[in-house]
Amino acid sequence: MSKIEILIVEDESIIALNLKETLHELGYKVCGVAPNRCKTIALLEKGAKPDLILMDIYLKGPTTGIELAKELKNSIPEVPVVFLTANSEIKTIKEASQTLAYGYIIKPYKKQSLHAAIEVALSKAKEDNEKIKKLDAVENINKTLEHQLSLNKEQNHRTIQLKYGYLYDKEVEVLYYGDEPIKLTSKEKKIIDLLCRSAGQFVSQEQMEYAIWQDEPAGYAAFRSVLFRLRSKIHKDLIVNQNNSGYKIELF
Repeated sequence: MSKIEILIVEDESIIALNLKETLHELGYKVCGVAPNRCKTIALLEKGAKPDLILMDIYLKGPTTGIELAKELKNSIPEVPVVFLTANSEIKTIKEASQTLAYGYIIKPYKKQSLHAAIEVALSKAKEDNEKIKKLDAVENINKTLEHQLSLNKEQNHRTIQLKYGYLYDKEVEVLYYGDEPIKLTSKEKKIIDLLCRSAGQFVSQEQMEYAIWQDEPAGYAAFRSVLFRLRSKIHKDLIVNQNNSGYKIELF
């Protein structure tokens, strides 16, 4: 089993050295020691992959340990931070808590206290990271479902369910019976398309004639001939007509 790797961010070299030796005694591996923000970032960029960071709250330089912890929370949010501080004031602890730190160790510390703080932080961080992964998984599932619903909605929008097992695809202007497309002439397609786009409403004979012969209607006999051939290819009751109202296609 690989050892837990810990990054030490401490600007007092003697304290950092003692901390490193103590961590080795406790069975941890120190993957780096940094006195400030620049050195910390450099270690991480060179490949250091800590399981936990021990961070002094008051670092020398323009960036405090609290500010650095906030920055690291964005780049390595899964890595817990435990603060080292000689200041036990409530104000300081409250400010540090805004970084969602996993613990505080007051200097001078005892080996047992250090060990306990590290183990508690690692356990809590593992639990939190697993929860985040589950939430991410749920979010991904929800996104997939939303995408599927969007596709279904789009599919429902472009298709019209008709009676007797028929379906009309408005985008490709094809009438299906089950999975099989119905072979229709261009004039028959125009009738079906007009009726489906006016689904649920009666369409007059004049409108249907104009859809077929836009330049000049060919007359009732020609229209009846086209309609007869169309009806011979589909269920006899799919297209219904009503005196003085016109024709309507039956929806599912």
